[in-house]
Amino acid sequence: MSGRNFRSLRYILNRMIGISQSSEKRAIIDIGSNTVRLVVYNGPPRAPVVVLNEKVNAKLGKDLGRTGAISDKSMRTALAALSRFAALLRLLGVDNIECVATAAARDAANGPQFLDAVRGFGLSPRLLSGEEEARASATGVIAAFPGAKGVAADLGGGSLELVEIDSATPGGICPGGITLPFGTLRLPDMRALGPQKFTDAVRSGLQARGWQKGRGVPLYIVGGSWRALALQAMRVLNWPVDDPHGFELSASEALRLSRMFEKGKPENPDPRISGSRLATLADAAALMAQLVANLHPSKLVFSSWGLREGLLHMQLPPAVQQESPMLASVAAFAESARVDAADAVRVADWTAPVCRDTRADGDLRKAASLLALAAMRTEPNMRTEEALTWALRKRWIGLDMCGRGMMAMTVFANSGMTQAPPEFGRLADKCDLDRAIGWGLAVRLCRRLTGGTARGMAASSLEIRGDALVLTLQEPARPLYGASNGKDLKCLADWLGLTWRVESDTGVLIEA
Repeated sequence: MSGRNFRSLRYILNRMIGISQSSEKRAIIDIGSNTVRLVVYNGPPRAPVVVLNEKVNAKLGKDLGRTGAISDKSMRTALAALSRFAALLRLLGVDNIECVATAAARDAANGPQFLDAVRGFGLSPRLLSGEEEARASATGVIAAFPGAKGVAADLGGGSLELVEIDSATPGGICPGGITLPFGTLRLPDMRALGPQKFTDAVRSGLQARGWQKGRGVPLYIVGGSWRALALQAMRVLNWPVDDPHGFELSASEALRLSRMFEKGKPENPDPRISGSRLATLADAAALMAQLVANLHPSKLVFSSWGLREGLLHMQLPPAVQQESPMLASVAAFAESARVDAADAVRVADWTAPVCRDTRADGDLRKAASLLALAAMRTEPNMRTEEALTWALRKRWIGLDMCGRGMMAMTVFANSGMTQAPPEFGRLADKCDLDRAIGWGLAVRLCRRLTGGTARGMAASSLEIRGDALVLTLQEPARPLYGASNGKDLKCLADWLGLTWRVESDTGVLIEA
C-alpha cells in the first residue's frame, strides 16, 4: 500500500480524534408536507451522527389538493412543534441551524403567512424550490454512496423528486431533475380512481415532464414511506441485516414485492414500522411498482440519507466532501473504543504485504483493521456477539452489504475464528469472506507478536516470497517470537496456501 494512502488514512484518523471530542452540533429543521422534523447531528462532518431526532406528523399538505391551503389544525400542530424545536436548540446551544420548507409551504396559498409565523420563533426558514429540494435529496444520496450513478427518487408527503446522478459529473448531479405531485398525501385520491387510471396518471406525469432516464441503472430510493417498505421487504425475505440503508432489491424482486404490498396492510408487519408509515405503505408500494415498470432500473438501493444529510453535505468544504464516509465513521467509532490512530495505521501498514487486496479493497481493509482492533477493547466472551451486531445492526455509511460481511469476518478472524456465520454468506461471496479472513488472521499475528507496539512492528516484517510466508525479525524483536504467535503464523500461511519460515538478519531461524 502506498505511502500516500497511509498519509491520507493517518490524516483522517487523527482528524476524527479531534472531531469526536469537539465537533460542532449542527441542526436541520425540515418542514415537509407530511412531517415537521428536527435532527441534531455531531461527530465527524463526513459521517455525521444523529444525537436528537424528533418529528411531528403535522400533515401540512393534507388539504392542499382540495382547498389550496394549509388547514388551521395542521398549521397549529406544526407551529407548536417548531416552537418546541426552537426552544430545544437554544437549550442545547446549537447555533448552526438550517431550516427549510418544501412542497406544502411552497404550494399553499397561506404558505407565506405560515413561514412568517415560523420566523417569530427566531428561526430563518428557507423555502426550497422543487429543483432545490431534488438537488438536496440527491446530494444526500451521493454523500452516502460515493461513486453512485443512476437516479435518485425521493418520495415525500407532497411530491416525488427524480434526479439523475453521476459521480463523473461536476457536483454529481445531472441537469433536468423533475418534481411530480405524487406525494404520499396525494396518492390515496389518485388510487381511489382505480388501478388503470392510477397507472395512466403516473405514466402521463413522467411523459409530460419528458422523463426518460433510469433504464438499466440503479434507482436510489429515499423517503420514510419507502424505508418502511424496505423494512417490510427485509422481513418477508428474512434478511439478516436490520438497517434498511444500503438494502438492495433487483428490479424484478422489487416489482414482485411492491405488487404484494400495494394490496393493503400486510398481515405480519415489521414492528419497527410506525402506524403513520404503515398507513402509507400500500400507496408507496403502488407508486414504486409504477416507477419500476416505467423506468426499468437495474436494481433498487434504499438510502436513509436524503434531503437533510444533503443539506449538511453542501455545507462542507470540498476537501471534506471527498473524504471516505466509511473511514470517517469507522475511525470515529474506533476512537470511542480508545484505539489509537497511529497504531491502526501501523498495523494496516505491517499487514499490507500479505493482504491480497483487489483494487476496491483499499479503504475497506483499513476500516476492517480498525474495527478488528476496536473489538479487542471488549470482553473476550462478547467479541463474537459484538462483531455480529456491528455487521448486522449498526449503520455504516458508504459500506455496502458485501463490505459489512467482510468487516465482520475480519473481526471474527482476528479473534481466531475462520468459520463464517451463515448470515455473512448472504452478504458477501465466499471469495470475499475468505479474503477478509486473511486480513483478520494477519491482524491477529501482528498484534499478538508485537503487542501492538510501534518498536515491535518497526523491528519485524511480513511478506510473501514465492510460495512462502516470511516473517523477518530484527534483533529487538527476536525475543517476541514464541509458540503462540508461531501458531498464528502457521494458521495464516495455511489459509493463504503457503509454506512459512521465520528469518532474522543473520539467516533462517525456523522453517516449516
